[in-house]
Amino acid sequence: MTYTKSTLSRRYGFTLVELLVVISIIAVLASLGFAGFNMAIQKAKKTSAKAAISSLVQACNDYYEDESQLPLNEGATADQERISDNELMSVLVGLESAREENPTGTTYFKYKKASGKGQTKYDGLDRNKSRAQLYGPWKNRQESDRFYRLMMDYDFDEEIDEPSNMGNETQFGQRVLVYHLGKDGEAGPGKNQDNVYSYKER
Repeated sequence: MTYTKSTLSRRYGFTLVELLVVISIIAVLASLGFAGFNMAIQKAKKTSAKAAISSLVQACNDYYEDESQLPLNEGATADQERISDNELMSVLVGLESAREENPTGTTYFKYKKASGKGQTKYDGLDRNKSRAQLYGPWKNRQESDRFYRLMMDYDFDEEIDEPSNMGNETQFGQRVLVYHLGKDGEAGPGKNQDNVYSYKER
């Protein structure tokens, strides 16, 4: 009897080429998934920033209705930029230390508690009995880049110029413009894509 080698002999395992193809496909799918996940995270952070910005605008307008002036108005004769640090936020949350600016101690601004610890706090209001600061949702290295920025219409002409590095357009009919410099903490040509605004860009 003659035995012939079966043409259907089994082969076990992958060749090196097949293995490399599978690894490449997995890497491409993983990178696409990560990119989509990262985009979703950044969108959620922008949504959070917009909510805080909207609350800041409302707080400043409510303060104006009660006090017939904007917060930190004393000595200001032209539009001026403020940030959401303790100087401003202590007034808007009604701390005892800000009674000169907010005599009734009215709470104009409420927001969720900030995340993080110490100097790394972000995405919310860091408040105690003597201090209040509002941070954006990005973990910028510099604390100043985590604050929101507010352009105040201190001359009450209902015209506010944007900062020159953000377009220098004049916005009409608003008492305050609020914005955040986003993940990179920068403004200027090619750096404004991640910024968040209370007003419509032109």
